[in-house]
Amino acid sequence: MKQEHGLTRIPFYSELTVFNRESVANDAAALVLSVMLYWHSLEKYMRFNARNHLFLLARNLRLSPDTVKECLDYLCSLKILEKTQEIIKTNSENENKKEKLNEFYSLNFHNLNVALKENDLDISVKVLKLAADDYFDIYSYISPSRLPVLQGLNGMIKDSLYEEASYQVCKIITGICAQKEYEDFSYKALAPGWRMLCQPPATAEDVVQRYLREGERCTDIDLTDGTIFIPDGTYFGTEKHRIWHSGKTSEPRVLATAIYLAFCSVEKEMKFFSDLTIKELEPGIRLLHHFTKIKANIGEYYFDYNDLQGNDRLQAQSELEKIIATL
Repeated sequence: MKQEHGLTRIPFYSELTVFNRESVANDAAALVLSVMLYWHSLEKYMRFNARNHLFLLARNLRLSPDTVKECLDYLCSLKILEKTQEIIKTNSENENKKEKLNEFYSLNFHNLNVALKENDLDISVKVLKLAADDYFDIYSYISPSRLPVLQGLNGMIKDSLYEEASYQVCKIITGICAQKEYEDFSYKALAPGWRMLCQPPATAEDVVQRYLREGERCTDIDLTDGTIFIPDGTYFGTEKHRIWHSGKTSEPRVLATAIYLAFCSVEKEMKFFSDLTIKELEPGIRLLHHFTKIKANIGEYYFDYNDLQGNDRLQAQSELEKIIATL
């Protein structure tokens, strides 16, 4: 009786064929790299262990283990993959099995981005890290121009620090509604219901009470293109706070920047991140200082998030220092 077979679903990204070698017949480098890109974008701390995964990958790709191993080492030579080795001791009585060699391969997103640029493909690290995102259908083209702009914080803020940060945020949202020069900005940044809640005669002291009720200690604000939600960590333990700006207007982005920076400037352990450049963050930094006198705390996490290295990192840090110095 004939055995029925199935299909092995594997990811493949055609852009990666630029790494296939003309000198190698039926080169599988792009195929192997596609799997590694999918794997590493699917799980943040994923590592490919050749001892455990090499034969499985070879079987799934219908390639020989030697071919897959050669492709992995070739991609390491391009510095797209990074290889580390680890020897572990076993309790085996067999002398040949007392030690096992683990060979870990991990994908360096920054180096992949650089290598693609050298082949006239400018695919950002942000887009590369979305390779395994199920939000996109098969055959979807992940266009950077159509992705939402992400901003947020990692970490928790608790108790009196939460109360202080919430009060500073209320200074901002009531301030933009009260000052004539920010009136148009407030209508474009705040959702209509929130604009009504924060307009005079409401004060920061009035609005902050909403965020301090027992059992409801969370700062939630509806903007015109998303919602901010930051709870008191003592009551709600979430450490990830983010907003996806799906619109193209700048006002809600500026306000979100100021609000998030208010929190991480009060609680230094919170880490701010944003898809926006330092130049694009400047209006939010100045808005924060205008209403609270707080100088924004933007740490190394922001620069790491945006994969800024070398001169690009130094230039961005210099831009930030100049902005802070003029507040």
